[in-house]
Amino acid sequence: MASMKRHLPLCLVLLTAAASAASMGACSSDNGGDTGGNTSGTPGGTGPGTGSGGAGGAGGDTSSTGTNGEGGSLLPTTTTSSGGNGTPEVCDGIDNDNDGQIDNVDVGNDGICDCLSIATLGVKGNAGVGDVFAAWLNDRSDNGAVNLNDAVLTPQLLAPYQVIVAQNLSQIGRAYSAEEIAALQQWIEEGGGLITLIGYASPPERTNVNSLLAPFNVGYDAQPILPKTGAVTIPITEWTAHPTTVNVTAVGFDNGYAVNGDAEVIATKEGLVVARAKTIGDGHLFVWGDEWITFDSEWESLQNYQVEQYWLNLIKWLTRETECQVDIPDPQ
Repeated sequence: MASMKRHLPLCLVLLTAAASAASMGACSSDNGGDTGGNTSGTPGGTGPGTGSGGAGGAGGDTSSTGTNGEGGSLLPTTTTSSGGNGTPEVCDGIDNDNDGQIDNVDVGNDGICDCLSIATLGVKGNAGVGDVFAAWLNDRSDNGAVNLNDAVLTPQLLAPYQVIVAQNLSQIGRAYSAEEIAALQQWIEEGGGLITLIGYASPPERTNVNSLLAPFNVGYDAQPILPKTGAVTIPITEWTAHPTTVNVTAVGFDNGYAVNGDAEVIATKEGLVVARAKTIGDGHLFVWGDEWITFDSEWESLQNYQVEQYWLNLIKWLTRETECQVDIPDPQ
């Protein structure tokens, strides 16, 4: 796995950070918790200038101060873009260097846009130990990844984010309302990118995630598929040529669900569809039939899997084509 980077003195926001806070290009001074929490933190304020409030962890401090803004943080000022007018690109929602891309900053050249605003729904799976995936995300975006968990989905809540990862939705304690489903649909149509995961072995999680997918005529089948028979997950090796599969030959799968519906087939195994992708308005939807691509064993122990490469491809494809697009480095 490629080495992690940090952008000092910029700070990171861990996955338990609050839902409604993080404005694009800012980060919080709080580093509280992991993705397993069930409550959102207290949002930081938004400044009138270039600083904007970060999302604090559950009960965390959001008192960092940015330039001309209260509760904000300083913005990165380096760009990797090759065109433009010589003005450095920064995370401010503007094409500063006039190269046709907004916020395409990647100081460490790791393939993840430093300005990326990404969030998660639900909680992480507990079948695997550790939290390599969460740490990897936090180290690559200056905003970190904000854990919305069980927050009520509204247009205002979703608006700051470019990419959302739906994890285990069985513990939100309720079903999503029609208004929440409509808010997520609108967010995707307007340019958001959603990836859904499944396989956490709890019936409510399938019901909840399928309710979010229903407007797009996509969903998970009812029967678990492809359980591993030994210590190693089932390798998925049958891929469609697609931006999400570049330089990917295998990733692991265990006791997930087939993906049905009206969307492009991305991956199969033994005649079963395990991934589908769909463009919806200005946004993108990716439906993956498992959750093991978030577990440490798949990232660290199996050299024949390209899990990190897969995530780099997924995040880039899910992000709007005119925003935060940076080059993915060649595999090591």
